[in-house]
Amino acid sequence: MGGGFWGMLIGMVFLNPLLGLAVGAGAGTLSGALADIGISDKMMKGLAESFKPGSSALFVLVKKVTGDKVLERLQSFAGKGTVFQTSLSQD
Repeated sequence: MGGGFWGMLIGMVFLNPLLGLAVGAGAGTLSGALADIGISDKMMKGLAESFKPGSSALFVLVKKVTGDKVLERLQSFAGKGTVFQTSLSQD
């Protein structure tokens, strides 16, 4: 999926919290897609176990942008969640 899609998704999630509920409903499908890009089921399940009821997660795959630029854009949400950052292999 292209960067435009991910940008649209992030904008919709941050601007419309109700969309987070819809995203949560499709978590199984999303989990399968994320496993294909290198985020392990074990990691996702471990994170899910630490969530309080009604909370959610957002996984963002960023290409051709440095991580510090993404983190800079997330600063307005500081104190409202936790950011985990990792690098994936080219495979």
